[in-house]
Amino acid sequence: MRDAMLITHFIGLAMGLGTSFAMMFLGIAASKMEESERGTFMINTSAVTKMGHIGLVLLFISGGYLMTPFWAALGTMPTMIAKLVLFVILGGLIGIMSAKLKKAKNGDFSQLLVIKKLGSVALLTGISIVVLAVLTFH
Repeated sequence: MRDAMLITHFIGLAMGLGTSFAMMFLGIAASKMEESERGTFMINTSAVTKMGHIGLVLLFISGGYLMTPFWAALGTMPTMIAKLVLFVILGGLIGIMSAKLKKAKNGDFSQLLVIKKLGSVALLTGISIVVLAVLTFH
C-alpha cells in the first residue's frame, strides 16, 4: 500500500507543480498578446487549474497516509513542519487565486494581475515544499 501511495503522491506533485509551471508559461504567452485578447486567453486556459486542485487533493490524501509512521516524531522534524506549513499556505494561495479567477470570469480582468503575482508566490512555495521534502527524507 505504501508504494501505491508514494506513486499517487508523485502524480499529485506532478499535477500540482506542473499546473504552476503551465500557468507561468501561459502568462508569458499572454503578456505578448494585445490587451483585448489577453483576458479571454487566460480565462480559456484556466481549465488547467482544475488539474492543480486534483493534484493538491492527491498530495493531501497520500501525504497523510505516508506520514503515518512519522506523526509521533513530528516535533523533532523541523523541515517537515516547515513543509506542512508551506502546504497549508499553498492551499490558501490556490483558494485565493480560484476566487480571483471566478471574478475574472465574470468580466473583472484586473483580477488577472493579482493572480499572476500570487501564481509566482505559489510556484516558489511549491518548489520550496519539494526542497524541504528532499531534505527531510534524503
